[in-house]
Amino acid sequence: MSSLSIFSGITDQEKEHMFHCFSPVTKVFFEGETIMSYAHEIDKVGILLSGRAHLSCIDYEGRHSILEQLEKNDIFGEVFTLPLEDFQYFVAADSACDVLFIDYSQIIKRCSNACAEHSRLVNNLLQMTASKAQSMALHINILSRRTTRQKLLTYFEINALKTKEKYFPLPMSLSALADYISVDRSSMMRELRKMKEEGLIEDKTVDGKRYFCLARG
Repeated sequence: MSSLSIFSGITDQEKEHMFHCFSPVTKVFFEGETIMSYAHEIDKVGILLSGRAHLSCIDYEGRHSILEQLEKNDIFGEVFTLPLEDFQYFVAADSACDVLFIDYSQIIKRCSNACAEHSRLVNNLLQMTASKAQSMALHINILSRRTTRQKLLTYFEINALKTKEKYFPLPMSLSALADYISVDRSSMMRELRKMKEEGLIEDKTVDGKRYFCLARG
């Protein structure tokens, strides 16, 4: 996601003024806890103030897929409609998280004072929605690849371009990566070993975090 947040361009004083209107609620979640379950009407927007989380889907056969990785300042909830009502969608914490919840109806209704900061917030929300659509398009690009290797290489190429670093961090566990690119974890691990043996990728672990590097031909 981009560095834009829903409060970009809004001062602390303006934010405090808006909070009197919005009456937001901040909650703490721990790793593995469900932050939000998508129901027919949730009327909430969640803003990840700290930590990491993910949006998942469980289909009617019980298959689990990770649709999106969420990081600081990312948003989720009512503003993003999800397809197929028979599927279960939920946001779960990958680490300890602080989440700010705001009623969606409070965001979209016109403030009686017509304050400029409210307009900026709505504009930020629209830009973040466009950014999220771009991220979803990149995810679809990964999923459209026919083989596990192609999916991995596409995922790595996207992350290398985002970070502009030789070694880029893997922002999730390997199990989560397998879910994200929709492949069997054991098959993915075998493919990663082959790719390292063939010199296509390198990896290292620093302070418990895994980094990958694409070989440049």
